[in-house]
Amino acid sequence: MKKVIALLLVLSLMLVCACALAEEETCTYTIFNETGEKITELYVTDNLTGEKSENYAGEEGLAKGAVIEINGTNKEGYVITLSFKTESGYEAAFETLHFETVPITLFSKQTVEDNIAAAGPDATSGATPISFFAPVCTYTVYNTTGEKITELFITDNATGEKSDNYAAEGLADRESVEIKGTKKADYVVTLSFKTESGYKAAFETLHFETVPIWIFSKQTVDENIAAAGPDATSGATPISFRAPEGK
Repeated sequence: MKKVIALLLVLSLMLVCACALAEEETCTYTIFNETGEKITELYVTDNLTGEKSENYAGEEGLAKGAVIEINGTNKEGYVITLSFKTESGYEAAFETLHFETVPITLFSKQTVEDNIAAAGPDATSGATPISFFAPVCTYTVYNTTGEKITELFITDNATGEKSDNYAAEGLADRESVEIKGTKKADYVVTLSFKTESGYKAAFETLHFETVPIWIFSKQTVDENIAAAGPDATSGATPISFRAPEGK
């Protein structure tokens, strides 16, 4: 019996190791086009063999702000070059991309030049055309409900994952809070809140953008619905994409 149990343990460990090795056979580069224009050419080239991939931008190009995933297959001496060209003719490349699953943001020519200028004349190297971080947006949320907000959440519409309560300590009337959003391919989130009196509301199609968000009181929403009249095709939303006066 002991021999059987020992054999089962060995087989289990071998299976775990095999799965781990299989997972390491491929990596994924999530490419974010933040060049400000369409990318017409996007390639990865094997530095060892010179083999060049298909054009991942496709026939129609990779639109401004679009996201695409590129997979890499592990092998000895894995180093590749990521290169791209935009609609305006701007070309750039990152020549030492290793085997790892990472986000990659492609910068505009202006951003690269700004980064070089910011580095100053004493910088040991120039700025690269990419960053190993996903783009981030900021929602500046203003409470104009007339009372304290006690619950404020962001929920990922695709996964259902809910954030921490951004109003855990209470967000007083006329106060604001900044909420960061990290870009991904299917980015759409729901902003929901609850006030001290129990008023609840949500905006269910918040996209990736840096914007001010003005949260209305229930009375304001009711007044906006009444002002829209019976022929309005949809009800008034509980938010506005602008900052309150004086903010």
